[in-house]
Amino acid sequence: MRTVSTTLTIRNLAEPIKQRLRMRAASHGRSMEAEAREILATSLMNGPEGIRPPSTPEELRERLRAVTGIWKDRYEGKTTGEWMKELRGNE
Repeated sequence: MRTVSTTLTIRNLAEPIKQRLRMRAASHGRSMEAEAREILATSLMNGPEGIRPPSTPEELRERLRAVTGIWKDRYEGKTTGEWMKELRGNE
């Protein structure tokens, strides 16, 4: 599987969850970041049947149109940095 460098920030994580992640990571000899990556990858790759790759190019285009429609009117013409500021409430 090809990996791409991406940054994900998780804010307002409850302390008990953070502690469990820390303990789980330590038990696997990984950093908290590596453990979170593993949890996400395992969960999403082995997740419910409802989340499956598109079976045809047409289905992929339809999914992309649906996602684009959600954001298009609100964020059209803005840079990614401007989107992020607005989404974080730093307008």
